[in-house]
Amino acid sequence: MVLLASCQLFRKKPPAPPPEPVKAEWKYPGEWTGGEKPITSMVMNVDVQRVTLYNGKDVVGWTYCASGIPSFPTPTGEFKILEKIKDKVSNLYGKGFDKDGKLVNSDFKQGRDLLPEGGHFQAAKMTYFMRLTGDGVGMHIGPIPKPGRRASHGCIRLPSKMAPILFEHTAVGTPVTITGNGPDYQTYLKQSAEKSRANSAKLAAAKKKAGEASAAADAATALAPDDPNGPKGGVTTPAGTTPPVTTPATAAPQSAPDAASPPIEVKPAEPANPTPPANN
Repeated sequence: MVLLASCQLFRKKPPAPPPEPVKAEWKYPGEWTGGEKPITSMVMNVDVQRVTLYNGKDVVGWTYCASGIPSFPTPTGEFKILEKIKDKVSNLYGKGFDKDGKLVNSDFKQGRDLLPEGGHFQAAKMTYFMRLTGDGVGMHIGPIPKPGRRASHGCIRLPSKMAPILFEHTAVGTPVTITGNGPDYQTYLKQSAEKSRANSAKLAAAKKKAGEASAAADAATALAPDDPNGPKGGVTTPAGTTPPVTTPATAAPQSAPDAASPPIEVKPAEPANPTPPANN
């Protein structure tokens, strides 16, 4: 028993589990450590919503981003920066206002939504735009309401403090790899074509509905031909014109006597009570 107890006393304890690795702390909006170095490539992960910036094989920074929501996904694959425009605005998305300047649609899209009569469209800003596809997907300044969550219509939104750094340190032709859960570019193009057809049908239906509503309003305010409040005799006077003035009929004027005709002798009228002749 004593020997057994001694063996148990000197038995080695199992090694302690290794400490969990310290997770890198990602603070919004990002970090730049590259100084004057150019960005030679970028890798974006749509699952974690971050872009890692490289100079060669060295990481020189990172930034949060906000890619497309599931119904408007950002395509995945290998891309390149095709063009850079500092002060670009969208030709599709923006805000819709009525004729009085009141905001009626904060997510207005050309070709899908109908402006009210007399309204106007205000294009969304896409400052520090770096184009990745011919149909408009690119990187630019945009709101990121919940860092780490998707939020856009397909573009890659960047924080206002990081977008100028990416714009300044990249060149046209810089490779951009997009990874994570999303459609490849060919699938994305097919989905975009389907959405375009659906948007055209939605706009046509909206125009038809607006036309029917306008016609119904005109019919509701129109007066029947025999309405006592309307034009008499069923005659409608076009708007903006003055109704004709009807003058009472008068006797036709007598013609002037012909100069070749003899003058007409006009005898004075006889008195009502003629004076009797005087006696001689």
